[in-house]
Amino acid sequence: MTVIEQIQEKYPFLTRKQREVADYMLEDPERMSYATLREISQDLSITEMTILKTCNLLGFASFSTLKYEFRKYAAQQLDLLRHPGVEFSTPAAPEYELGDLRRLLSEIRNEEAALFSAFIHNLSLDDVFQAAGMILAADQVILCGRGVSATICDYFATLLTLLGRGVVNVNTELDNAIYAALPLLTGNTLLIAVSYPDYYRMTAKLVEYARRREVKILGLTDSKRSPIVPNCDLVLTSPTRTRMLPNTIGAPMSMITLVASAINIQLSAQGCQGAECSEDFFSLFDGGSVDSGSQQAECD
Repeated sequence: MTVIEQIQEKYPFLTRKQREVADYMLEDPERMSYATLREISQDLSITEMTILKTCNLLGFASFSTLKYEFRKYAAQQLDLLRHPGVEFSTPAAPEYELGDLRRLLSEIRNEEAALFSAFIHNLSLDDVFQAAGMILAADQVILCGRGVSATICDYFATLLTLLGRGVVNVNTELDNAIYAALPLLTGNTLLIAVSYPDYYRMTAKLVEYARRREVKILGLTDSKRSPIVPNCDLVLTSPTRTRMLPNTIGAPMSMITLVASAINIQLSAQGCQGAECSEDFFSLFDGGSVDSGSQQAECD
């Protein structure tokens, strides 16, 4: 029985206030995956004690167990949205899931496989080529993200560097890095904002600032409901949901690999070399000289 079915089964036996709590849960299962007790209390103007009592009446030992079941339900349904603005933690598996550890891990493996399969099936190659074109057209590229998003930024920066595209990589958790990036958000700059849960407010604000400066913005995130989406020119989404961990980054890494591959394809089709600048630079160590006029890239 899913968490939704369990709530529906117990619903007729709830009081009016308790039904308000149950309605809140059923209205948006995604929100319940990450909502805090305080948030629900504030949204409904109902005490936290009433919410906890409702959880117990619905058959859940604790609020944490209820949230685990909503995360499990969302993963099984391949609901790939996330609720912004909530602190993450790694949920412990409830005791009732631990009777057969191999079965549990097998279920998680199958969820991961289904998640990735759905991502590959739904990914638009036109959007991937458009993202590659935005990167190639920019005079400079700035990557920004925090936490697991910063890890994705690091990998993306490595790929772009191998393709001869210089990048500035900004960890939005570091104030100095943000201040250093602000003057660069002008002209034909492309900001690539990477924002996976937990969504970080400073990343969203940097994107908002870039939009105000009329800078092109490519967003990489998990959901069209991500806070960076309204200010992006193009958004590529890849799922990160898992019942056991806050994020799984297999799909995001595959997505940026595909973008890098699309860049290489476009450069190859144009007869361009992606690493001309680095070749010119290292020629200096062999005593060679660089003629700036003759070495200008033909594919600028």
